[in-house]
Amino acid sequence: MNRKKLTFLCGFVVFLTIIVVFIYKNNFNENNLLSEIKEKKIEPLSGLAIMLETKRGSGVYNISTSGTFPEAGYEFNSVKSGCENGGTLSYNEETQKVTLKSNISDKCYVYFDVVPPDVSVAVNNLPTTYGKLGNIICDNSSTTYNQQYNRIEVSQINGKYTSCTLNYTDSSSKVNLATYIIGLAGTTQGNGKIINEKGYRYEGKNPNNYVWFNNEYWRIIGVFDSASHGQANKNLVKIIRDDVLDGLVWHNNNNWTVAILNLLLNSAYYNAQDGTSSGYCYGFNTSVIANCNYTKRGIQVGYRNMIASVTWYLGGYSNSDATAEKFYEYERGTEVYSGRPTSATGYIGLMYPSDYGYSVLANGCSRRTNLSSYNISSCAGRSWLYGKGDEWMITPISSSSSSVFIMSTSGYPGFTSAINGSGSRPVLYLNDSVYIIDGDGTLNDPYTIGM
Repeated sequence: MNRKKLTFLCGFVVFLTIIVVFIYKNNFNENNLLSEIKEKKIEPLSGLAIMLETKRGSGVYNISTSGTFPEAGYEFNSVKSGCENGGTLSYNEETQKVTLKSNISDKCYVYFDVVPPDVSVAVNNLPTTYGKLGNIICDNSSTTYNQQYNRIEVSQINGKYTSCTLNYTDSSSKVNLATYIIGLAGTTQGNGKIINEKGYRYEGKNPNNYVWFNNEYWRIIGVFDSASHGQANKNLVKIIRDDVLDGLVWHNNNNWTVAILNLLLNSAYYNAQDGTSSGYCYGFNTSVIANCNYTKRGIQVGYRNMIASVTWYLGGYSNSDATAEKFYEYERGTEVYSGRPTSATGYIGLMYPSDYGYSVLANGCSRRTNLSSYNISSCAGRSWLYGKGDEWMITPISSSSSSVFIMSTSGYPGFTSAINGSGSRPVLYLNDSVYIIDGDGTLNDPYTIGM
């Protein structure tokens, strides 16, 4: 009897042990399974729909047909992404993997938005001409509007992106440019002055006469009445390009009205076109074609309406043995080669010998000095127009059919055959409605203008 009880007891213990092991094993497997379901990194699969925004900010999404996560141009939308049965999703941008947290099988949707630009700008009152003041307001960034270059400058973004609003308005303190310069007469301007001699002119080595025009530096020669430009009852500001444009042929004679340089400047250059094949673009003798592509360097469309069409006077003289005052008279006189016209009309011209003569500092180079004697430091060395190499003037030699005055490296107006190549610096008159927006005329802060 005791033997039977012992056998039964042993059998019961073995059975109980098997039950315990079975229960433990099942619980272990179930816990592992739940752990896998609760947090699992998944690749795109049948239970996962990848939703891509069709257009930035549209809120419209289409299912991706590629079945893969987008590599660029999109960002994970954690707010919209989710699962039908309560599972949650997170996205690792570096590994491009989605982590699903769920206790049960689930169908999930992963939303990706089109990435916005670093800086987005909404523009109000977009101007059609230059001269409006720009005011920029941005979220989460340090941003300013550069009036000189007409551009937005972002120095810092506090986050991924910034959204801006740009407003253009008229300047409340705009002043007519010609009136402003006339008001400076007699004052020192940088290393120079403004003087009233046949116009209100800048004289000296480096006066504050820089103006930002055509997205580049130009310099103000002065303000002139109709005796200089032919427009009655108007004071117009005359400016010259700060840098030489190109080395070009003037013509095969000294008649500016038909000169190829005149035709080039008032066509391809004025209209910002490529004039290389125009028949007017030569670097020497009308046999060597130069590079006259002015699509970028020519007068851009927003600036053209600032330029006045004026009279350019073509009176000449036989040599440079004359003062600035005398040259001013000769330029507007009738001393020309036989049959030559004494004036022309156009937008773009060149400097006169008198422009150079009056540009020197008068207290160092007497106005009684002939321009032929300007080749000294007290004359040429005190002129802001000197120092760009040989460059063409508009004035012909009256005793010759083919020679033209040049601003020479020697410091005085020389002359050479029009068929030669020489530096060319465009000169123009601004309309009388042009006004100052900002600046003080220095190189670092040139006058910015509008109309």
